[in-house]
Amino acid sequence: MTSLAGTARAFATFSIVPYLGILFCPAAVVLGAVGIVRSRRSPQVSDSTRSYYVSTIVGLGVLGIQIWFWWILYHVPTWVSNFD
Repeated sequence: MTSLAGTARAFATFSIVPYLGILFCPAAVVLGAVGIVRSRRSPQVSDSTRSYYVSTIVGLGVLGIQIWFWWILYHVPTWVSNFD
């Protein structure tokens, strides 16, 4: 596995951390996309193409979940004040 693929996988893995993971999601998506473009341009890099796709998909999915978590965190005070 090339170092770019390993870095993309690491960012995708670290992005799973709730709330703090939002810092790693964009990096996983960007590095995964760069790896996909590189693997399309040169056939020698194609051995880790699957890792690039997985990193990009996981990064996008977790980014959506992280945004939802931040939305909940923003709205909880208004929900709590409605119960008083």
